[in-house]
Amino acid sequence: MSDTTACELILGFATETGNSAMVAKKFAQAARAAGIEVEPQYLNDLTVDSLVTATHFLVITATYGDGEVPYDAEVFWESLNSADAARLDHLTFAVLGLGDSFYPLFCNAGKMFDARLQELGARRLAERVDCDLEFEEPAEAWTTDVIKLLSEATFAAPAMDSTQDVVEQQDSPWHRRNPFPGRLVGSRELTAAGSDKCVRHYEIDLGDSGISYQPGDSVGVHPTNDPALVAAILCRLGVGADHVVPGRDEPLGVLLTDHLEIRTPTGALQSLVAARTRDIRARAVLGSRDSAALNEWLYGRDVLDLLELADVSVDEVLDTLRPLQHRDYSIASSPLVDPGRVHLTVATVHYRRDDRDHTGVASGFLADRAGTVRIHLAPNDSFRLPGPDVPIVMVGPGTGIAPFRAFLQERQATAATGKSWLFFGDWHRATDFLYGDELTGFLEAGVLTRLNTAFSRDRSPKEYVQQHMLAHAAELFTWLQEGAHFYVCGDERMGRDVHRTLHEVVSIAGGLDETGAHAYVNDLITQHRYLRDVY
Repeated sequence: MSDTTACELILGFATETGNSAMVAKKFAQAARAAGIEVEPQYLNDLTVDSLVTATHFLVITATYGDGEVPYDAEVFWESLNSADAARLDHLTFAVLGLGDSFYPLFCNAGKMFDARLQELGARRLAERVDCDLEFEEPAEAWTTDVIKLLSEATFAAPAMDSTQDVVEQQDSPWHRRNPFPGRLVGSRELTAAGSDKCVRHYEIDLGDSGISYQPGDSVGVHPTNDPALVAAILCRLGVGADHVVPGRDEPLGVLLTDHLEIRTPTGALQSLVAARTRDIRARAVLGSRDSAALNEWLYGRDVLDLLELADVSVDEVLDTLRPLQHRDYSIASSPLVDPGRVHLTVATVHYRRDDRDHTGVASGFLADRAGTVRIHLAPNDSFRLPGPDVPIVMVGPGTGIAPFRAFLQERQATAATGKSWLFFGDWHRATDFLYGDELTGFLEAGVLTRLNTAFSRDRSPKEYVQQHMLAHAAELFTWLQEGAHFYVCGDERMGRDVHRTLHEVVSIAGGLDETGAHAYVNDLITQHRYLRDVY
């Protein structure tokens, strides 16, 4: 394409664990090297109107939950997907999706953006690329191809909103492919004797890594697999740990311990076992298209559980296994309080099934075997503290308390004047009040203005943080009206419940109908005042 009219390129991304943000940043760097000026922007910072004035649009997006767009794209997606969205016949676009092929709706957010942009009349610059867990090489290839296609156009310098957050993160020698070997220097149980679960506090020494972090960031923990599970799989396959697999650089014992995922059965392994098993029930479920029934049957089962159902060879099994992945955990400390360490708050997964102990990959590794913990920083630029005088509301049940402990440490260290309100929930006050003494200390010191707790199994009917939000709807809405930032951290189910409850709070206390409450919450999102770290 050759045209004397300047083109305008928009690069939007949506991220879950920071990978899409990293890819977007690297794309921008490569584009600038080719003479194309562009700045990556969160998709929620864009509007359909901004696409109307652009000529080229690039989307880099992860997928969240059950095939949905990530939180930092949902408002933009809503407007793009509305019935009255503007036509985009003038626009040229390309989409890169990041995902995990273990899930049925692999890279679905990217597929939805790709299809919708086409529906609105936009033309593809390049075919969509869907990246699996090992995303670096296909993402780099997509970047190279797209920049080559763009290079013939004449691009104007991007017009940036001066108030907008642009992704910035320091390059480090320590990353997903080269984690830092940190020393585990602290480990203690947070839950008390008699608790039905075990939550532990860990501290990892950053040594001379040069890793610097901010409250709200996470770290990726690179675990090794449970040696008991590895030994049991080797026994089931009828080979020793030193068994050499043709075409592999390391013996089978090392592969199963350090490199392959053996906790979660892949779809390929499920299909292999379904074709070989004599177990009628297992064959029916594994071959079914009923995802709910399949998920229910698979819940709590690992690779060994499936191998017990069929006779398969070593080579066949290895072909179905995917690489062992790191696990992300929110950092539970402020660097101003403990600059040389990161603190983590981790629930240890442990249960017994079919007369065999099962443990979580990373949580079991940290609890039982870790001395050195390989980690990399996962910056979370969309989960940051506001200015020190801005009020904050934090909803963090269970281990979701982690980043808010970091927030409160930071605010205490900086003598911040903004009000803070924490909603914390768990099972029992006596055994599961994580960091209870510290939170009480923050409250007494005035760092924490309000603390609402809900211990669901201490009373009947059960009580949750959402009920406390509704009980204090008027005051909570007043805080929002005063400019408070609203944060949520915890599991996906809780996140959805809190999301619905926030709409109720706004509707009740603000006197708004459903449409008005929805618009109010969307405004909080686009103003970066409603921030979520939900897993």
